[in-house]
Amino acid sequence: MPNTRVAIIGGGITGLSAAKRLIDETKASGERPAITLYEADKRLGGKIRTYREGGFTLEAGPDSMLARKPSGMRLLRELGMESDIVYMNSAASRTFIVRNRRLEPMPLGSFMGLPGALQPFLRNTVLSSSGKLRALFDLVLPPSDLSHDVSLGHFLRERLGDEWTNYLGEPMLAGIYAGEIDNLSLFATWGQFAELARKHRSLILGARDAKRRQETNATGLSGRSAFVTVRGGLESVIERLATFVGPYTEFRMGSAVERIRQTPGGFEIVSRTGADTERAIYDSVILAVPVKQLNSLLGDIAGSASLTLDVPYNSTATIALNYRSEDVHVDLSQASGFLVPRDEGIAMTASTWLSSKWPHTTPAGNIVLRCYVGRAGQDTYLSLDDEELADVVAKEVTEIVGIQARPTFHKVTRWNESMPNYRIGHLHRVAAFRQSLQAQAPGVAVAGAGLDGLGLPDCIIQGERAADEALAYVRSKRIRDKAAGQP
Repeated sequence: MPNTRVAIIGGGITGLSAAKRLIDETKASGERPAITLYEADKRLGGKIRTYREGGFTLEAGPDSMLARKPSGMRLLRELGMESDIVYMNSAASRTFIVRNRRLEPMPLGSFMGLPGALQPFLRNTVLSSSGKLRALFDLVLPPSDLSHDVSLGHFLRERLGDEWTNYLGEPMLAGIYAGEIDNLSLFATWGQFAELARKHRSLILGARDAKRRQETNATGLSGRSAFVTVRGGLESVIERLATFVGPYTEFRMGSAVERIRQTPGGFEIVSRTGADTERAIYDSVILAVPVKQLNSLLGDIAGSASLTLDVPYNSTATIALNYRSEDVHVDLSQASGFLVPRDEGIAMTASTWLSSKWPHTTPAGNIVLRCYVGRAGQDTYLSLDDEELADVVAKEVTEIVGIQARPTFHKVTRWNESMPNYRIGHLHRVAAFRQSLQAQAPGVAVAGAGLDGLGLPDCIIQGERAADEALAYVRSKRIRDKAAGQP
Protein backbone atom coordinates (compact mmCIF):
# COMPACT_ATOMS: atom_id res chain seq x y z
CA MET A 1 0.00 0.00 0.00
CA PRO A 2 1.47 3.38 -0.97
CA ASN A 3 2.36 5.97 1.61
CA THR A 4 -0.30 8.52 2.47
CA ARG A 5 1.31 11.87 1.60
CA VAL A 6 -0.30 14.68 3.58
CA ALA A 7 0.88 18.25 4.03
CA ILE A 8 -0.12 20.10 7.19
CA ILE A 9 0.26 23.87 7.13
CA GLY A 10 0.46 25.30 10.65
CA GLY A 11 2.38 23.94 13.62
CA GLY A 12 0.08 24.93 16.48
CA ILE A 13 -1.87 22.47 18.57
CA THR A 14 -4.43 22.11 15.76
CA GLY A 15 -1.89 21.05 13.15
CA LEU A 16 -0.02 18.77 15.54
CA SER A 17 -3.27 17.12 16.65
CA ALA A 18 -4.06 16.50 12.99
CA ALA A 19 -0.66 14.87 12.51
CA LYS A 20 -1.18 12.61 15.51
CA ARG A 21 -4.60 11.55 14.25
CA LEU A 22 -3.19 10.76 10.80
CA ILE A 23 -0.54 8.55 12.37
CA ASP A 24 -2.97 6.76 14.69
CA GLU A 25 -5.46 6.03 11.91
CA THR A 26 -3.00 4.98 9.19
CA LYS A 27 -0.98 2.75 11.50
CA ALA A 28 -4.17 0.99 12.55
CA SER A 29 -4.91 0.12 8.91
CA GLY A 30 -1.37 -0.94 8.04
CA GLU A 31 -0.48 2.21 6.09
CA ARG A 32 2.55 4.37 6.69
CA PRO A 33 1.87 8.10 6.69
CA ALA A 34 4.33 10.49 5.06
CA ILE A 35 3.54 13.82 6.68
CA THR A 36 5.19 17.15 6.03
CA LEU A 37 4.39 19.94 8.46
CA TYR A 38 5.07 23.50 7.33
CA GLU A 39 5.49 26.17 10.01
CA ALA A 40 6.48 29.72 9.10
CA ASP A 41 7.81 30.38 12.61
CA LYS A 42 10.99 28.93 14.06
CA ARG A 43 9.02 27.22 16.83
CA LEU A 44 6.00 24.97 17.17
CA GLY A 45 3.00 25.70 19.34
CA GLY A 46 1.39 28.80 17.87
CA LYS A 47 -0.27 30.70 20.70
CA ILE A 48 0.91 28.15 23.27
CA ARG A 49 4.15 29.50 24.69
CA THR A 50 5.58 28.76 28.13
CA TYR A 51 8.49 30.62 29.72
CA ARG A 52 10.39 28.32 32.09
CA GLU A 53 13.07 30.35 33.79
CA GLY A 54 14.41 30.52 37.34
CA GLY A 55 11.80 28.10 38.68
CA PHE A 56 8.89 30.03 37.11
CA THR A 57 6.44 28.48 34.67
CA LEU A 58 4.79 31.43 32.96
CA GLU A 59 2.25 31.01 30.18
CA ALA A 60 2.29 33.72 27.55
CA GLY A 61 -0.82 32.39 25.83
CA PRO A 62 -3.60 30.18 27.22
CA ASP A 63 -2.95 28.93 30.75
CA SER A 64 -5.41 26.03 30.92
CA MET A 65 -8.12 24.02 29.23
CA LEU A 66 -11.63 22.95 30.18
CA ALA A 67 -11.64 19.44 31.60
CA ARG A 68 -15.31 18.91 30.69
CA LYS A 69 -14.43 19.03 26.97
CA PRO A 70 -13.14 15.48 26.49
CA SER A 71 -10.73 15.97 23.58
CA GLY A 72 -8.14 17.78 25.69
CA MET A 73 -8.10 15.28 28.55
CA ARG A 74 -8.08 12.39 26.09
CA LEU A 75 -5.07 13.82 24.30
CA LEU A 76 -3.16 14.16 27.57
CA ARG A 77 -3.89 10.52 28.41
CA GLU A 78 -2.85 9.33 24.94
CA LEU A 79 0.43 11.24 25.28
CA GLY A 80 1.12 9.63 28.65
CA MET A 81 0.72 12.93 30.51
CA GLU A 82 -2.10 12.02 32.86
CA SER A 83 0.21 12.17 35.90
CA ASP A 84 1.24 15.69 34.86
CA ILE A 85 -2.30 17.10 35.01
CA VAL A 86 -2.81 19.89 37.54
CA TYR A 87 -6.24 21.18 38.52
CA MET A 88 -6.73 24.84 39.31
CA ASN A 89 -6.31 25.62 43.00
CA SER A 90 -9.80 25.23 44.48
CA ALA A 91 -8.97 27.67 47.30
CA ALA A 92 -8.62 30.48 44.74
CA SER A 93 -12.32 30.26 43.93
CA ARG A 94 -13.33 33.92 43.88
CA THR A 95 -13.32 36.24 40.88
CA PHE A 96 -13.63 40.01 41.10
CA ILE A 97 -15.12 42.61 38.79
CA VAL A 98 -13.62 46.10 38.64
CA ARG A 99 -16.18 48.86 39.11
CA ASN A 100 -15.20 52.45 39.74
CA ARG A 101 -11.58 51.24 40.05
CA ARG A 102 -12.54 48.97 42.97
CA LEU A 103 -12.57 45.18 43.20
CA GLU A 104 -16.12 43.91 43.71
CA PRO A 105 -16.68 40.16 44.17
CA MET A 106 -18.49 38.23 41.47
CA PRO A 107 -21.86 37.09 42.87
CA LEU A 108 -21.65 33.65 44.45
CA GLY A 109 -23.77 30.91 42.96
CA SER A 110 -23.30 32.15 39.39
CA PHE A 111 -23.44 29.80 36.43
CA MET A 112 -21.30 31.14 33.56
CA GLY A 113 -21.98 34.60 34.98
CA LEU A 114 -25.74 34.09 35.16
CA PRO A 115 -27.53 34.38 38.52
CA GLY A 116 -27.82 30.75 39.64
CA ALA A 117 -28.94 31.73 43.16
CA LEU A 118 -31.07 34.76 43.94
CA GLN A 119 -29.90 35.74 47.42
CA PRO A 120 -26.19 36.05 46.55
CA PHE A 121 -27.16 37.93 43.40
CA LEU A 122 -29.25 40.41 45.36
CA ARG A 123 -26.37 40.98 47.81
CA ASN A 124 -23.77 41.58 45.10
CA THR A 125 -22.05 44.97 44.97
CA VAL A 126 -21.24 44.99 41.26
CA LEU A 127 -24.70 46.13 40.16
CA SER A 128 -26.91 48.94 41.38
CA SER A 129 -30.35 48.20 42.81
CA SER A 130 -31.97 49.20 39.54
CA GLY A 131 -29.53 46.99 37.63
CA LYS A 132 -30.44 43.98 39.78
CA LEU A 133 -34.16 44.68 39.40
CA ARG A 134 -33.85 44.93 35.63
CA ALA A 135 -31.97 41.64 35.48
CA LEU A 136 -34.74 39.93 37.45
CA PHE A 137 -37.25 40.91 34.76
CA ASP A 138 -35.80 37.92 32.90
CA LEU A 139 -37.99 35.77 35.16
CA VAL A 140 -41.21 37.17 33.67
CA LEU A 141 -40.22 38.20 30.14
CA PRO A 142 -41.72 36.17 27.25
CA PRO A 143 -39.45 33.82 25.30
CA SER A 144 -36.80 35.41 23.11
CA ASP A 145 -36.97 34.98 19.34
CA LEU A 146 -34.20 32.48 18.62
CA SER A 147 -35.24 31.59 15.09
CA HIS A 148 -32.14 33.34 13.77
CA ASP A 149 -28.71 34.37 15.04
CA VAL A 150 -28.40 37.67 16.90
CA SER A 151 -25.57 39.38 18.73
CA LEU A 152 -24.69 38.06 22.16
CA GLY A 153 -25.10 41.60 23.49
CA HIS A 154 -28.58 42.06 21.99
CA PHE A 155 -29.77 38.78 23.49
CA LEU A 156 -28.38 39.48 26.97
CA ARG A 157 -29.55 43.09 27.03
CA GLU A 158 -33.04 41.93 26.09
CA ARG A 159 -33.10 39.35 28.86
CA LEU A 160 -31.03 40.91 31.66
CA GLY A 161 -30.58 44.60 30.84
CA ASP A 162 -27.71 46.91 29.95
CA GLU A 163 -26.04 47.12 33.36
CA TRP A 164 -25.79 43.36 33.84
CA THR A 165 -24.53 42.99 30.27
CA ASN A 166 -21.93 45.77 30.56
CA TYR A 167 -20.55 44.88 33.98
CA LEU A 168 -20.95 41.11 34.24
CA GLY A 169 -21.74 39.65 30.84
CA GLU A 170 -19.32 41.63 28.68
CA PRO A 171 -16.07 41.15 30.65
CA MET A 172 -16.75 37.45 31.30
CA LEU A 173 -18.27 36.34 28.00
CA ALA A 174 -16.87 38.72 25.36
CA GLY A 175 -13.50 38.97 27.11
CA ILE A 176 -12.60 35.45 25.99
CA TYR A 177 -12.64 36.74 22.41
CA ALA A 178 -11.19 40.19 23.18
CA GLY A 179 -14.30 41.33 21.36
CA GLU A 180 -17.29 43.65 21.56
CA ILE A 181 -20.32 41.87 22.96
CA ASP A 182 -22.72 43.64 20.59
CA ASN A 183 -20.84 42.34 17.54
CA LEU A 184 -20.35 38.70 18.58
CA SER A 185 -22.62 35.90 17.40
CA LEU A 186 -24.81 34.36 20.08
CA PHE A 187 -24.93 30.97 18.36
CA ALA A 188 -21.20 30.77 17.62
CA THR A 189 -19.88 32.01 20.98
CA TRP A 190 -22.33 31.10 23.74
CA GLY A 191 -24.89 28.90 22.04
CA GLN A 192 -25.53 27.20 25.39
CA PHE A 193 -27.30 30.37 26.52
CA ALA A 194 -29.68 30.04 23.59
CA GLU A 195 -30.31 26.42 24.63
CA LEU A 196 -31.03 27.49 28.20
CA ALA A 197 -33.52 30.05 26.91
CA ARG A 198 -35.20 27.53 24.61
CA LYS A 199 -35.58 25.01 27.40
CA HIS A 200 -36.45 27.27 30.34
CA ARG A 201 -37.54 30.57 28.67
CA SER A 202 -35.76 32.43 31.52
CA LEU A 203 -31.95 32.47 31.68
CA ILE A 204 -32.10 32.79 35.47
CA LEU A 205 -34.31 29.71 35.78
CA GLY A 206 -32.04 27.87 33.37
CA ALA A 207 -28.94 28.90 35.30
CA ARG A 208 -30.50 27.77 38.58
CA ASP A 209 -31.32 24.36 37.11
CA ALA A 210 -27.87 24.01 35.54
CA LYS A 211 -26.17 25.03 38.79
CA ARG A 212 -28.18 22.48 40.75
CA ARG A 213 -27.29 19.70 38.31
CA GLN A 214 -23.66 20.79 38.33
CA GLU A 215 -23.50 20.57 42.11
CA THR A 216 -25.28 17.21 42.14
CA ASN A 217 -23.02 15.65 39.53
CA ALA A 218 -19.84 17.57 40.43
CA THR A 219 -19.31 17.46 36.65
CA GLY A 220 -17.46 14.17 37.04
CA LEU A 221 -14.49 15.92 38.64
CA SER A 222 -15.12 14.96 42.28
CA GLY A 223 -15.38 18.62 43.22
CA ARG A 224 -12.15 19.61 41.47
CA SER A 225 -11.91 22.67 39.28
CA ALA A 226 -13.13 22.47 35.71
CA PHE A 227 -9.83 23.99 34.51
CA VAL A 228 -6.62 21.99 34.12
CA THR A 229 -3.07 22.51 32.96
CA VAL A 230 0.06 20.36 33.06
CA ARG A 231 2.96 20.63 35.45
CA GLY A 232 5.61 21.63 32.92
CA GLY A 233 3.41 24.22 31.24
CA LEU A 234 1.26 23.80 28.17
CA GLU A 235 4.26 23.98 25.86
CA SER A 236 5.26 20.58 27.24
CA VAL A 237 2.14 19.21 25.51
CA ILE A 238 3.45 20.65 22.23
CA GLU A 239 6.85 19.07 22.89
CA ARG A 240 5.27 15.69 23.61
CA LEU A 241 3.14 15.92 20.47
CA ALA A 242 6.20 16.78 18.38
CA THR A 243 8.04 13.77 19.81
CA PHE A 244 5.05 11.51 19.10
CA VAL A 245 4.61 12.55 15.46
CA GLY A 246 8.34 13.00 14.77
CA PRO A 247 9.11 9.54 13.33
CA TYR A 248 6.47 10.02 10.63
CA THR A 249 6.72 13.77 10.07
CA GLU A 250 9.14 16.03 8.26
CA PHE A 251 9.13 19.41 9.98
CA ARG A 252 9.73 22.39 7.68
CA MET A 253 10.39 25.09 10.25
CA GLY A 254 10.69 28.69 9.14
CA SER A 255 9.04 27.64 5.91
CA ALA A 256 6.22 29.88 4.65
CA VAL A 257 3.78 28.33 2.20
CA GLU A 258 3.21 30.78 -0.65
CA ARG A 259 0.93 28.83 -2.96
CA ILE A 260 -1.09 25.63 -3.26
CA ARG A 261 -2.03 24.39 -6.73
CA GLN A 262 -4.15 21.46 -7.83
CA THR A 263 -2.40 19.17 -10.33
CA PRO A 264 -3.27 15.79 -11.87
CA GLY A 265 -0.83 14.19 -9.44
CA GLY A 266 -2.17 15.88 -6.32
CA PHE A 267 -1.64 19.21 -4.58
CA GLU A 268 1.56 21.11 -5.30
CA ILE A 269 2.82 23.23 -2.42
CA VAL A 270 5.22 26.06 -3.11
CA SER A 271 7.08 27.19 0.01
CA ARG A 272 9.91 29.53 0.82
CA THR A 273 12.59 28.91 3.43
CA GLY A 274 14.93 31.88 3.54
CA ALA A 275 15.94 32.53 -0.06
CA ASP A 276 15.08 29.01 -1.22
CA THR A 277 11.85 28.11 -3.00
CA GLU A 278 10.70 24.49 -2.70
CA ARG A 279 7.94 22.51 -4.43
CA ALA A 280 6.36 19.21 -3.38
CA ILE A 281 3.28 17.15 -4.29
CA TYR A 282 0.84 15.69 -1.74
CA ASP A 283 -2.31 13.57 -1.83
CA SER A 284 -4.11 15.86 0.59
CA VAL A 285 -3.58 19.12 2.46
CA ILE A 286 -4.68 20.26 5.92
CA LEU A 287 -4.74 24.01 6.56
CA ALA A 288 -4.49 24.87 10.27
CA VAL A 289 -3.77 28.58 9.94
CA PRO A 290 -5.48 31.92 10.71
CA VAL A 291 -8.35 32.86 8.40
CA LYS A 292 -6.43 35.60 6.56
CA GLN A 293 -3.79 33.09 5.45
CA LEU A 294 -6.48 30.50 4.79
CA ASN A 295 -8.23 32.85 2.37
CA SER A 296 -4.99 33.62 0.54
CA LEU A 297 -4.00 30.00 0.02
CA LEU A 298 -7.46 28.82 -0.96
CA GLY A 299 -7.72 31.61 -3.49
CA ASP A 300 -4.72 30.08 -5.23
CA ILE A 301 -6.31 26.63 -5.23
CA ALA A 302 -9.70 27.46 -6.68
CA GLY A 303 -9.46 31.04 -7.86
CA SER A 304 -12.92 31.62 -6.47
CA ALA A 305 -14.28 34.35 -4.19
CA SER A 306 -16.62 31.76 -2.67
CA LEU A 307 -13.61 30.23 -0.93
CA THR A 308 -13.09 33.15 1.39
CA LEU A 309 -14.27 33.64 4.95
CA ASP A 310 -14.74 36.91 6.82
CA VAL A 311 -13.49 36.62 10.40
CA PRO A 312 -11.93 39.71 12.03
CA TYR A 313 -9.05 39.23 14.47
CA ASN A 314 -8.05 41.43 17.42
CA SER A 315 -4.59 42.02 18.89
CA THR A 316 -3.73 41.53 22.56
CA ALA A 317 -0.76 41.41 24.91
CA THR A 318 -0.03 39.55 28.14
CA ILE A 319 2.11 41.15 30.83
CA ALA A 320 3.42 38.98 33.68
CA LEU A 321 4.43 40.97 36.78
CA ASN A 322 6.41 39.38 39.59
CA TYR A 323 6.50 40.72 43.17
CA ARG A 324 8.34 39.54 46.26
CA SER A 325 5.80 38.10 48.69
CA GLU A 326 7.24 40.15 51.54
CA ASP A 327 6.42 43.34 49.59
CA VAL A 328 2.77 42.43 48.99
CA HIS A 329 0.47 43.32 51.88
CA VAL A 330 -2.76 42.29 50.18
CA ASP A 331 -4.23 38.78 50.54
CA LEU A 332 -4.54 37.35 47.04
CA SER A 333 -4.78 33.70 48.06
CA GLN A 334 -8.56 33.28 47.86
CA ALA A 335 -9.15 34.53 44.32
CA SER A 336 -8.03 33.73 40.80
CA GLY A 337 -8.10 37.34 39.55
CA PHE A 338 -10.40 40.00 38.18
CA LEU A 339 -12.20 41.12 35.02
CA VAL A 340 -12.42 44.69 33.77
CA PRO A 341 -15.57 46.01 32.03
CA ARG A 342 -14.73 48.16 29.03
CA ASP A 343 -16.60 51.11 30.56
CA GLU A 344 -13.82 51.37 33.17
CA GLY A 345 -11.59 52.78 30.42
CA ILE A 346 -8.25 51.40 31.61
CA ALA A 347 -5.48 49.48 29.86
CA MET A 348 -6.13 46.13 31.49
CA THR A 349 -8.98 43.91 30.39
CA ALA A 350 -8.35 41.24 33.04
CA SER A 351 -5.76 39.90 35.45
CA THR A 352 -5.03 36.33 36.51
CA TRP A 353 -3.37 35.91 39.91
CA LEU A 354 -1.14 33.16 38.61
CA SER A 355 0.55 32.21 41.87
CA SER A 356 -2.87 31.80 43.54
CA LYS A 357 -4.63 30.05 40.66
CA TRP A 358 -1.69 27.77 39.78
CA PRO A 359 0.68 27.69 42.82
CA HIS A 360 3.02 25.19 41.17
CA THR A 361 4.09 27.83 38.62
CA THR A 362 5.73 30.20 41.07
CA PRO A 363 8.73 29.67 43.39
CA ALA A 364 8.17 30.33 47.08
CA GLY A 365 8.57 33.96 48.07
CA ASN A 366 7.07 35.30 44.84
CA ILE A 367 3.66 36.47 43.66
CA VAL A 368 2.88 36.64 39.94
CA LEU A 369 0.02 38.52 38.32
CA ARG A 370 -0.63 37.97 34.63
CA CYS A 371 -2.42 40.95 33.07
CA TYR A 372 -4.11 41.29 29.71
CA VAL A 373 -4.33 44.32 27.44
CA GLY A 374 -6.20 44.80 24.17
CA ARG A 375 -9.68 44.15 22.84
CA ALA A 376 -11.87 45.34 19.98
CA GLY A 377 -12.23 49.10 20.16
CA GLN A 378 -9.69 49.41 22.99
CA ASP A 379 -6.25 48.65 21.59
CA THR A 380 -4.48 52.03 21.75
CA TYR A 381 -2.29 50.90 24.68
CA LEU A 382 -0.76 48.26 22.42
CA SER A 383 1.13 51.05 20.62
CA LEU A 384 3.29 51.54 23.73
CA ASP A 385 6.66 49.82 23.88
CA ASP A 386 7.14 46.94 26.31
CA GLU A 387 8.57 49.03 29.14
CA GLU A 388 5.85 51.66 28.87
CA LEU A 389 3.10 49.05 28.68
CA ALA A 390 4.41 47.17 31.73
CA ASP A 391 4.66 50.46 33.65
CA VAL A 392 1.05 51.42 32.86
CA VAL A 393 -0.21 48.01 33.93
CA ALA A 394 1.85 48.02 37.15
CA LYS A 395 0.37 51.39 38.09
CA GLU A 396 -3.15 50.08 37.49
CA VAL A 397 -2.36 47.08 39.71
CA THR A 398 -1.30 49.49 42.43
CA GLU A 399 -4.52 51.49 42.12
CA ILE A 400 -6.93 48.55 41.84
CA VAL A 401 -5.34 45.72 43.81
CA GLY A 402 -3.44 47.82 46.33
CA ILE A 403 0.04 46.40 45.73
CA GLN A 404 2.32 49.35 46.44
CA ALA A 405 5.62 47.67 45.55
CA ARG A 406 7.18 47.74 42.12
CA PRO A 407 7.47 44.41 40.31
CA THR A 408 10.89 42.76 40.43
CA PHE A 409 10.55 41.79 36.76
CA HIS A 410 8.02 41.75 33.96
CA LYS A 411 7.50 39.69 30.83
CA VAL A 412 5.53 41.16 27.90
CA THR A 413 4.24 38.98 25.07
CA ARG A 414 2.34 40.46 22.14
CA TRP A 415 -0.20 38.57 20.06
CA ASN A 416 -0.91 40.54 16.88
CA GLU A 417 -4.23 39.74 15.19
CA SER A 418 -4.51 36.62 17.30
CA MET A 419 -8.08 36.57 18.63
CA PRO A 420 -10.81 35.63 16.13
CA ASN A 421 -14.20 37.26 16.61
CA TYR A 422 -17.24 35.29 15.48
CA ARG A 423 -19.68 37.84 14.08
CA ILE A 424 -23.45 37.38 13.68
CA GLY A 425 -24.11 34.57 11.20
CA HIS A 426 -20.68 32.98 11.71
CA LEU A 427 -21.96 29.40 11.82
CA HIS A 428 -23.88 29.84 8.58
CA ARG A 429 -20.88 31.39 6.83
CA VAL A 430 -18.54 28.62 7.98
CA ALA A 431 -21.00 25.94 6.80
CA ALA A 432 -21.31 27.59 3.38
CA PHE A 433 -17.53 27.98 3.22
CA ARG A 434 -16.97 24.28 3.94
CA GLN A 435 -19.59 23.30 1.37
CA SER A 436 -17.86 25.39 -1.31
CA LEU A 437 -14.48 23.98 -0.33
CA GLN A 438 -15.74 20.41 -0.59
CA ALA A 439 -17.17 21.14 -4.04
CA GLN A 440 -14.20 23.05 -5.46
CA ALA A 441 -11.17 21.59 -3.68
CA PRO A 442 -11.90 18.15 -2.23
CA GLY A 443 -8.77 16.88 -0.57
CA VAL A 444 -8.19 20.13 1.28
CA ALA A 445 -9.33 20.15 4.92
CA VAL A 446 -9.41 23.22 7.16
CA ALA A 447 -9.28 23.66 10.93
CA GLY A 448 -8.39 26.25 13.52
CA ALA A 449 -9.52 28.80 16.06
CA GLY A 450 -11.05 31.08 13.43
CA LEU A 451 -13.59 28.43 12.46
CA ASP A 452 -15.19 26.26 15.12
CA GLY A 453 -13.98 27.35 18.56
CA LEU A 454 -10.82 28.86 19.99
CA GLY A 455 -10.35 26.84 23.21
CA LEU A 456 -7.59 24.23 23.22
CA PRO A 457 -9.99 21.24 23.24
CA ASP A 458 -11.87 22.86 20.33
CA CYS A 459 -8.66 23.19 18.34
CA ILE A 460 -7.64 19.61 19.13
CA ILE A 461 -10.92 18.13 17.91
CA GLN A 462 -10.84 20.32 14.79
CA GLY A 463 -7.38 19.03 13.92
CA GLU A 464 -8.53 15.44 14.40
CA ARG A 465 -11.61 15.93 12.21
CA ALA A 466 -9.51 17.56 9.49
CA ALA A 467 -7.21 14.52 9.55
CA ASP A 468 -10.20 12.19 9.22
CA GLU A 469 -11.45 14.24 6.27
CA ALA A 470 -8.06 14.16 4.56
CA LEU A 471 -7.73 10.40 5.01
CA ALA A 472 -11.26 9.75 3.76
CA TYR A 473 -10.46 11.71 0.59
CA VAL A 474 -7.19 9.85 -0.04
CA ARG A 475 -8.78 6.44 0.49
CA SER A 476 -11.80 7.15 -1.70
CA LYS A 477 -9.56 8.51 -4.45
CA ARG A 478 -7.49 5.32 -4.38
CA ILE A 479 -10.64 3.26 -4.80
CA ARG A 480 -11.76 5.41 -7.74
CA ASP A 481 -8.32 5.29 -9.34
CA LYS A 482 -8.15 1.51 -8.97
CA ALA A 483 -11.59 1.09 -10.53
CA ALA A 484 -10.45 3.27 -13.42
CA GLY A 485 -7.33 1.11 -13.90
CA GLN A 486 -4.92 3.83 -12.78
CA PRO A 487 -1.78 2.88 -10.77
